[in-house]
Amino acid sequence: MSIAAASISAEALGDMMQLFDSQSWIKPFHEELAELWSLCTLREQQILIKDLLMHFCMFDAELEAKACKQFNEQIHQWELIPRSTWIVAVADANEVDGSSAGLQKLKNKVLPYEDWHARFISNIPESIKKIKNGDSIVLFDDFIGSGKKIVRKDAWLKRLLAGQGVDKTNIFCSCFSGMELGIQHIKDELKIPVFASILLRRGISDRYKEKELETAIRIMKDIEGKLSQTYKKKNIDEFSLGFNQSEALYCATNDNCPNNVFPIFWWPRKKDGTLFRTLLQRAG
Repeated sequence: MSIAAASISAEALGDMMQLFDSQSWIKPFHEELAELWSLCTLREQQILIKDLLMHFCMFDAELEAKACKQFNEQIHQWELIPRSTWIVAVADANEVDGSSAGLQKLKNKVLPYEDWHARFISNIPESIKKIKNGDSIVLFDDFIGSGKKIVRKDAWLKRLLAGQGVDKTNIFCSCFSGMELGIQHIKDELKIPVFASILLRRGISDRYKEKELETAIRIMKDIEGKLSQTYKKKNIDEFSLGFNQSEALYCATNDNCPNNVFPIFWWPRKKDGTLFRTLLQRAG
């Protein structure tokens, strides 16, 4: 389906052209954008979607390079040294996820990398074989949404270490990008230092106020109502406004979309059962 063939108004077409100018990552997905606009049958729905996309953060190569540089700077600000520090992706064993992929990008960015590269561990179970009492641990994830995953992983790591007689460690946390609410949740629950190169606000709740907030939430839920209730044993109610209502407007280029993002951008089936070509894709 092309833009010309889509059933959209002149106003909607103007919206799309503005988005192409402001968010260059959307340009290859003009057909998907047209389908999204066609799904939003009310003008107020299109206006909300446009506003959210204008504030969307696409983590591209430039932002990635900046985040890697800042990670290196933060490691040194924390005064961590390679002989007693482990940088651990929060992945499970044999799991391919954003934390292990992000760690690979960082491996030669912490200086001097000849000393640091052997201190990176791709998953939590593997780290148990190496961490000793007195060591420092930097838990790493590429993106932090609600923060609850890091809290769970921290508890799991400590249980595994305790089983090996290790109970005296210094724990830090870092990510490329994170939701402000998730970062704060980790700080409140774990009382540990947390660093994120990019801090993200909720797309609606942190940007709209009072009546406008209520209206925007209603409009988004009306749009979500046009999507299938279930898909591959998942229920959309669990992901309404993003997992844990994170309202995230974030994805990394050519990466798996976080489930914290509004499902209208990645939920792949419409209410009538037909497939929905989405701007972003999520596997799993």
